[in-house]
Parts: sequence; C-alpha cells; structure tokens
Amino acid sequence: MAYSVNPRYQPAIPSGRGSLFSRLFGPLAVVALMWIAFILQPFMGREAWYTWGINAGDFSQPWTYFTSVFLHGSFNHISGNSTFMLLLGVIIGLEGTRRWLAVFAGSAVSAGLFVSALTPVGITVGASGVVFGYFGYILTAALVERTPWVKVLRIVVAVALFGAYSATILVGFLPSDGVSWQAHVGGFIGGVIVAIIAERHVEPRKQLPAPPNPYTN
Repeated sequence: MAYSVNPRYQPAIPSGRGSLFSRLFGPLAVVALMWIAFILQPFMGREAWYTWGINAGDFSQPWTYFTSVFLHGSFNHISGNSTFMLLLGVIIGLEGTRRWLAVFAGSAVSAGLFVSALTPVGITVGASGVVFGYFGYILTAALVERTPWVKVLRIVVAVALFGAYSATILVGFLPSDGVSWQAHVGGFIGGVIVAIIAERHVEPRKQLPAPPNPYTN
C-alpha cells in the first residue's frame, strides 16, 4: 500500500519560524546583555552614559538609540524594565525572530527619535522605550489581525496585559521628573507602526482541511 501526502496541503500555522530556542533567543539575550552592562557600568563610570546614552537634541549618533537600551540608572530601574522585557519579549518572540526583531528595532528607533527631538536637556538611558513599543505592538496587533482565531487569541492576551498594567502604560505617557515620557510615547508609536505594517504584509492564516488519509483509496 503506497503512502502519499497531498502536496497542496499547508498547515494553518506557517512553518519556518524556527525552534522555540531560536525564537526566544533574541528577547532573552537582550535582557541578559542589559544585566551584563549594568554590572559593568560602575567600572565604566558616567562616561558610559555620555558615550552610549541618547543626548537631547542630538540626531548625529543614531546608534545610541540601541546602545542606550542596555544602560540603566539604578537596580530598581533595570529590575522593572527586565520584568516587562522578558514577559512581553517572549510573547512577541513566539511569533518568530524576524517579527520580534522588527518590533525591537522599530520601537528603539522611534523612541530614540522622540527623545532626540523632544527632550530639552540631558542624557536618556533605559529600555522602557522598547517596553512601551512591545505594549504598542501587542495591543495594536490584536486590532489589526485578520485571522479570526488568531485575533481572538491576541485580544485575550492584550486585554489581560492592559488590565494588569494599564496604570503603568497611562502614567508612562505623562511628564514626570526622571522619567522619559518622550521615549515611552515614541516607543509605543513605533510598536503600533510595526504591527500595522507587519499585518499588511502577511496573508491571513487559513485553517485548511486535514490531508486525506493515505491509507484509504
């Protein structure tokens, strides 16, 4: 009895996103590097902030939009950001490495641009711009998703996160001493933009019928 598979059959969830380890490596590595940088900061001195942080009004060093993510001002600062970077990063990382990288990079650049353009003075460091980008992506993806069953899943996750952290999100948009609302607003907008663009370039997932049983005629 011959065994055959219908070549037209495709799974509802596209393959090619890599193993679980490869998908989560990026978000986990970022958090690990944040802590490594934090441990090394006392040896580098304040000069590290001036070299790798985002200088207000300075658009000439765009690489600092990424390097600033790994610098933090205190243990509480990095601890709070690490929690959200892990939780939200893993959620997005499960969608695939390229999707997570797009959200991370888009959020970091957008947050950096807002800091450069709207911060009157000083140096900005920290990963909260990316954290808010993660929030922006997850909340927006739930709205623009076109596949019904995936949309339901996204909405459940978005509602749970917003319900738990709505105060953090809303307060983060308000001007406050020592807090970069510019990075928060910019990062959030970056996440929103990535979600909209990504959904426009992905075909809706379709739950195709199961392949025919090869053991029957």
